[in-house]
Amino acid sequence: VMTWSAQEMQRRSMCAAWRLRDLGLEHGDRLLTWSPSTPYLPAVYWGAMRAGIVVVPIDLRMTAEVVDRIARAADTRVLAVDDGYDAPDPSEVGLDHLETHKLAQLAAEPDDDWPGDWEEQVRSWPQPDRDTLFEIHFTSGTTAAPKGVLLTHGNFLVSIGMFANLIELRHLRAVSILPLSHLLEQISTLFYGTMLGAEIVYVRSRNPRLIATAMQELPATAMIMIPQGLEILWSGIMRGARQRGLERFIRWGRPIARRLPLRLRRLLFRPLLAQLGGQLELMVSAGAYLPPELQQAWEDIGIPVMQGYGSTECGFAVANDEWHRPLGLVGRVHEGTEVRIDPETGEIQVRGGTVSPGYWRDEVATRESRTEDGWYRTGDTCEFTADGYMRLSGRLKNMIVLPTGL
Repeated sequence: VMTWSAQEMQRRSMCAAWRLRDLGLEHGDRLLTWSPSTPYLPAVYWGAMRAGIVVVPIDLRMTAEVVDRIARAADTRVLAVDDGYDAPDPSEVGLDHLETHKLAQLAAEPDDDWPGDWEEQVRSWPQPDRDTLFEIHFTSGTTAAPKGVLLTHGNFLVSIGMFANLIELRHLRAVSILPLSHLLEQISTLFYGTMLGAEIVYVRSRNPRLIATAMQELPATAMIMIPQGLEILWSGIMRGARQRGLERFIRWGRPIARRLPLRLRRLLFRPLLAQLGGQLELMVSAGAYLPPELQQAWEDIGIPVMQGYGSTECGFAVANDEWHRPLGLVGRVHEGTEVRIDPETGEIQVRGGTVSPGYWRDEVATRESRTEDGWYRTGDTCEFTADGYMRLSGRLKNMIVLPTGL
């Protein structure tokens, strides 16, 4: 187990910034990162920010063919990888021609030959502004060339600001489950959480039992998950309840608890929540469809579940907040973004500070993704309720229009 304070993370990020520059990377150059979640990875992210270098994260779940395509499209010579037991091997996907460096080496303590004022030099480097590019987030590109979504510091700042308005400001403790290559994990747990001084635990395994153990030991107060993760944890809770003879109590108690305040629900189902540390107060779900019955299950035992809608290209377009979480609805429009519906197609279109400026070296794709007046075209369709909540209805590409117009 490796534990870093905020001060340690700051120092390590400065070391990473110095070494990245020492490798010959200059402002605007790209750095590929390919690693499981570990404190070294955020240190390198912040180091890249300080050095003006653009991060290109690779998801561990991508195939070798996709990884190779992304590496070529990013047009870079440097790859940063982890050296743990589950770290990827660049030679297995044909990336051994790249200059490869270990994350731990990049963020290691200063070398003996560094100048005495190296920290002052790093602090004197030009700071990024809102238009400075920070990350290129590539799509999977399984059937075509991957598209690199450009993300600026401004895009991240607006998204973090929106997140701060959606939940009550509090000290957070979270177990990081989503990979740090995932935009949702970067914005919510890493950047927003760090802004609040959150305690973040990185778990190398995806084993539900180990995740639950980490939540107990922390103990976790909030979690960012995809719906599949919520389903797995819920199944684990129910499995434990059956082993303890509590299944009948849960069936009896859930309809009653639904009428109680959240605080009393958590008190009623305290034996269940103890399996996850006993202090869990909030779940945030995104990235896929959240079944209303799954959200209701968590809400019944006293854990509010927020969800939202967006994409890499437009960030959080809409979201529920901690106090308003209607089932089956993905949220309302909040300050920082605008949403409209095309009257002819029903397509969701977004404009605002969270929207990417376009695609990496692809003017055609950038132009096709925008309306004539500059709104991002999501390709999704929806309808709004009378009180302003969005209900998703489908994708334009997958719609079959009947002769009746339905």
